[in-house]
Amino acid sequence: MLFRVLGPLETRVLDENRRVARKPAALLATLLLHRGEWVDCNRLIEAIWPDRVPPRSALSNIKSYVWQIRHDLLPENGPRVEARTGAYRLCAEADEVDVECFRQRTAEARTAMAQGDAQKAVHLLETAAALWRGTPFGELPDEVIAPVVAELEELRWEVRETLADALLAVRRHREAIALLRDLTAADPLREGPWARLVLALVRTGRRSEALATYDDARRVLADELGVDPGRALAEAHRHALAEEPATQRVRSDLPRDVPDFTGRTNEMARLTELSRSSATSVPVVVLDGVPGVGKTAFAVHAAHRIAGAFPDGQLFVDLAPDGEPLGADVLLARLLRAAGVRDIPDTVAERAAAWRAHLAGRRMLLVLDGAASSDQVRPLLPGRPGCLVVITARTRVLRLDAIEPMTLTPLPAAQTATLFGAVASADVVREVVRRTGGLPAAVRAATALFHACPQWTPKQFAARLGELHAITARPDGGLDARAIDRALEQLADHVTPALRELTAV
Repeated sequence: MLFRVLGPLETRVLDENRRVARKPAALLATLLLHRGEWVDCNRLIEAIWPDRVPPRSALSNIKSYVWQIRHDLLPENGPRVEARTGAYRLCAEADEVDVECFRQRTAEARTAMAQGDAQKAVHLLETAAALWRGTPFGELPDEVIAPVVAELEELRWEVRETLADALLAVRRHREAIALLRDLTAADPLREGPWARLVLALVRTGRRSEALATYDDARRVLADELGVDPGRALAEAHRHALAEEPATQRVRSDLPRDVPDFTGRTNEMARLTELSRSSATSVPVVVLDGVPGVGKTAFAVHAAHRIAGAFPDGQLFVDLAPDGEPLGADVLLARLLRAAGVRDIPDTVAERAAAWRAHLAGRRMLLVLDGAASSDQVRPLLPGRPGCLVVITARTRVLRLDAIEPMTLTPLPAAQTATLFGAVASADVVREVVRRTGGLPAAVRAATALFHACPQWTPKQFAARLGELHAITARPDGGLDARAIDRALEQLADHVTPALRELTAV
């Protein structure tokens, strides 16, 4: 970086950081504040002489300061400061200014957390935090920089709070708790760090400290603001009261991710975005599409990618394990027993309430696979922010409030060929693309058939693939996934169980 404004202004010259004299610094800071834009001389005069009438030589002085910046501070990088009549501008790339690097690394860390890469997020956030050396653009008048400083201060809070979350995710508990204690001391009226600290102490088995911390926060809010704890802090308190003294093991029962998953880039980006918003809402994503289009495979793949944003657990619930949809009462009973609830209530409403109470204050990801109706899944939904729900639906219509519908379409030809992946002639690949219609389940079945019978000529393989298509195709353009195994056995007697597993949807 050539310019550092997150503290006293410095420039990087000949591999060393140099401070800038006060008046040239005010000029340079103003140009950096408006990087790449033309700044007229009147604005520069106000920045350099904010508290007194500028001298008659102000414009001449500005020219002198510009010359000094060009000549003394940036000799190895060209003029950088461009001039036109009555105005100047500074030409610098974003990665040459520490404040832009700060913003960029913060954004990259958000993405890393959403994709489940907490270790990368820790590195990015620690690097961003280290850039901060003091008040940004401190050489300029308060009335000029107040909005910018307020925005950057808020972003700095986000960096430190998200860093605490990331440290907990990589089990650096001591550092996370120390950071959160610093934050509560720096601004005791912010409830976010208090709530995070209570939950962090609970997760590390320090329940009594968590309860004492909540009492400290409640007392500060009452004494200073005359208010009770807000929702996030109150939920953290309920979590501390409900938690057993011993740290509970985080539940993660996602199925194996598909190693050669292909496509769905836009859908993955949307789910990543929703995972970030789950801290303040409960996004419910409903995946639909024709049978065989890969709804379950995508849901599982996406869940693995964003798992790091949900440190309290990632649950996969098969809503029809034997082909027949289970009722909400049975599903809730299974979920509550897995959560350690001993006394299961009798009614669906009571079980749903107990399940919502278990989820309150937790950051969890729920994948509900194979929804048959709205009544089946509605009682399973969380009631408080913090969770994300991904539902794969057998029907295109689920009557749920505020859902995020997402329709998966068949893969385009290029991605179909990539997923097929077998070393085969162009004729075979074209036949696979034509016969499978871009349905991942059909493509995997074609791959299994190709590997099972390598002795077939391309013409024989095409004929068998046509038979496979005829057996498994549905009138709606989808695929009868349950018919795949039977069809493969008819077409190739020695298809192994491993190959049948390979084609599972």
